[in-house]
Amino acid sequence: MDERDLQRRQLDARLMGMPRERIPKGGWIRTIRRALGMTMAQLGHRLGVSAPAVADLEAREGRETVSVARLRAAADAMGCDLVIAFVPREPLTEMVRRQVIRKREQQDRRVLHTMQLENQGEGVTASPADSVSVDVPLAGRRGRLWD
Repeated sequence: MDERDLQRRQLDARLMGMPRERIPKGGWIRTIRRALGMTMAQLGHRLGVSAPAVADLEAREGRETVSVARLRAAADAMGCDLVIAFVPREPLTEMVRRQVIRKREQQDRRVLHTMQLENQGEGVTASPADSVSVDVPLAGRRGRLWD
C-alpha cells in the first residue's frame, strides 16, 4: 500500500461517517436566522447591509448563486461556522477499484482488437473483471486513471 492508498483509506474513514444534511427548504441562512429569532434587519446590521439585501442573500442561497465568502460572512454574523465538505456517496477506495477495473478492461479490449487485426487473436479472450487485481496500479499509468 502506497501513501496515496493510505490517505484514501484514512479519508474514507473520516468522510463516510459524516452526516448528509439536506439543505432546509428556506436555506441555511433563513433557517438559522429564524431559529435565533433574528430579523432580516438585525442580520443586515451585523453584515453591514440592508434588510432587502439580506432577503436577496437568502434568495441567492436558494438559487445556489451566492458566493462562499458571503455564506461565510452570514454564518459568522450569526455565530456559526460555515462547513463545506465533499462527502463521497460511496468509499473512495471503491470508486478507485471500479475505475481500475474499467481502465484494465479498456486496455484488454484494445490489445485484443489489435491482436485480432493481426490474426493473432485466435483463442485469446479478455480477462474477466473479477479476476483483475486492483491492488497493483496500472503499469506506469496511475496518473492517467481518470483520463
